[in-house]
Amino acid sequence: MSTREQVDGADTFSTSADQVIAYLKAHTPIPEWSVSRVAGGEQVHVHTGDNELMRVGRRVPWDDTFCIRMSSGADRIVLDTTEHPSYSDLPDAGFVRAYAGTPITDDDGRTFGTLCGIGTEPLSGFDEIDADLIELMAGLLSSQLKLARIADRARRTADLARALAQTDALTGLTNRRGWDLLIEDADRRITAYGDPVAIAVIDLDGLKALNDLEGHAAGDELIRHAGEVLSTAARAGDRVARYGGDEFAILSNNVAVKDLIAHFARFSEALADAGIAASLGCAPTSAGVVDVAGAFELADADMYAAKQTRRARLAGEVG
Repeated sequence: MSTREQVDGADTFSTSADQVIAYLKAHTPIPEWSVSRVAGGEQVHVHTGDNELMRVGRRVPWDDTFCIRMSSGADRIVLDTTEHPSYSDLPDAGFVRAYAGTPITDDDGRTFGTLCGIGTEPLSGFDEIDADLIELMAGLLSSQLKLARIADRARRTADLARALAQTDALTGLTNRRGWDLLIEDADRRITAYGDPVAIAVIDLDGLKALNDLEGHAAGDELIRHAGEVLSTAARAGDRVARYGGDEFAILSNNVAVKDLIAHFARFSEALADAGIAASLGCAPTSAGVVDVAGAFELADADMYAAKQTRRARLAGEVG
C-alpha cells in the first residue's frame, strides 16, 4: 500500500470530531460544543461547527477556562456557573451559565484537550443532559485520536523522508519543493489536531552588494555559511529550508505563541554570532484561521519590517 493509500488519521479524526459536535448540538440543550486542544498554556477550539462563542481558532488562556477546573476534578456538568463554587469566580461565569465537559487524551496518555459545551442559559436539571453519553463520546474521540496518531506516524515518516530528500545543492538544506511537502503535512495537523506550528522567514542582508564587490562565489559562500549556522541552531522540531535566493524559512513544531519570539531569537543570535547580517520575521499558525501559507505571509511582512528598521538604524549611525 502506498503512503497516499494509507489511512489519513488527521482527516479521520476531523470527521469523527465533527460528527460528535453535530450530534451533541442536535440532541442536547447546550447549544455550543467544541473539541479543543490544550497546548502552551492556551485552549484553542479546533472543531466547533457553527458556534457563535467558541469559534474555530479562538484562543483563551487555559488558566481562565471552565475546562481547567473540570480537568482538575470539578463537576463535569454544571447547571448554573454563577451558583457553583468551583466555577463562579471565572471571568466568563455569569455570561456562560451552563457547562459540560470531559477530557480527551492523546496517544501518550496525556491530556490532548476537551470535549466541552456551553450555553448562555442555565440548565433546569441534570436530567436534561446525559453525562454518560458525553463521557462515552469523549472516550471514543480519545480512542480515535490514538488510532489517528498511529496511522499518521507511519505516513508522516514516509512524507518527512520525501521532503528531506529534496535538498538544495548549495546548502544541503531542504529546498522549495521539500518545503511544500512539509507545509502539506503541517496544515493537516493544524486543521485536525490544532498542533502548534510556527513559521520564520529569514533574509540575508547585503548579498547583492557582496556579489557586486567580491563576486558570486563570495555570495554563494555567505549563503552556504548561513545555511550551516541555521542548521546547527535547529532543534528536533525545527525544519530549515532554503526558500530561494538569500531567503530561508523555518517551520517549527510545538511552539506556543508566548514562546514564539524567544524560540526564533536563537536563530537570529546564531547568525549574528557568526557575523552574518540578516533580518528575521516570525508568525504562528492557528487552527481554522491561519494556515502555514498565511503564517508565511505574516512572517515575511514581519521580516521586511525588521529589515527596514535595521536599515533606518544603520543610516542613522552613518549620519
